[in-house]
Amino acid sequence: MDITYADMDKTDTMAQEPSTEQRILLSDKASGSYFFLELTERSTGPLAVAFGGRELCASNYMVQRSTYPFPTLEYVVEGRGELRLGHGPKAALEAGSFFAYGPGMPVSIRTTTRAMVKYFVSLTGAGARRALEAPVSLLGSHLPLKGHADFREILDLMIREGREHPRNVGRICLNLFRRLQLKLEQAKGNRGDLPDRAREQFLQCKALLDSDPVRFRSLAEVAAETGLARPRLFRLFRRYQGSTPYQYLLRQKMNVAAHDLIGTDRLVKEVAAMAGFGDPLHFSRVFRSVHGISPARLRASLRE
Repeated sequence: MDITYADMDKTDTMAQEPSTEQRILLSDKASGSYFFLELTERSTGPLAVAFGGRELCASNYMVQRSTYPFPTLEYVVEGRGELRLGHGPKAALEAGSFFAYGPGMPVSIRTTTRAMVKYFVSLTGAGARRALEAPVSLLGSHLPLKGHADFREILDLMIREGREHPRNVGRICLNLFRRLQLKLEQAKGNRGDLPDRAREQFLQCKALLDSDPVRFRSLAEVAAETGLARPRLFRLFRRYQGSTPYQYLLRQKMNVAAHDLIGTDRLVKEVAAMAGFGDPLHFSRVFRSVHGISPARLRASLRE
């Protein structure tokens, strides 16, 4: 069934009870990675990112709402769909499509292919609607942009920060949203320019490694999934990252390992195995070369 306010927040007893339609925040025809920072619909107080995520919308995905309680920005990255905002004409959705809607605005979205992948960010607080009208006017409109993988990088980072919920997560996510606004303004001004396809390829590969580095056991697997030859991967990472793709993948694996060592009670050998290392001693040497401390010493320091 659809996910509602009641499913996600049972503590705000002082909030006015929304209508049945307003209560439905996430469709049951989509699955994905979500984060939730604030689920109180408000028009006063500081501007904030309320929640957001990345969704895989099934072939039967369709939402039709007469209103939505939070001003929301959406960005399609894969697949195709169809959009209607307010009482305007239908618009075709494809990779690179941005659009926004909010309270009091009818919205209809559906997939027209097997599946569609999109990001969304919902806002709350004073100025939430204005944030979708300037510096780029998106509220109630559809803007197709192509060749800008920077957007995906920003949104993936926002999801990661939102899910990990570090200190000052609200400020971090709002700063990332501000960065997204500036990138949108820049991209709209450069719509006639040819995209930097090399950088696009690099950012897509980097986002893939960032999303789940431990599932890649070798660069051959990375090359196979990205469709790029290994020499091409080396050139892209040398040019834009200043390291080899293997060095970058290794560092991301060690970041995941550090998170597991700090946040779980797993044995070092278990963390090593999860990172793809059959030899715990080799894992320890690599971990120390990246973080400057051995896994055992890191664990000991947490008990001091």
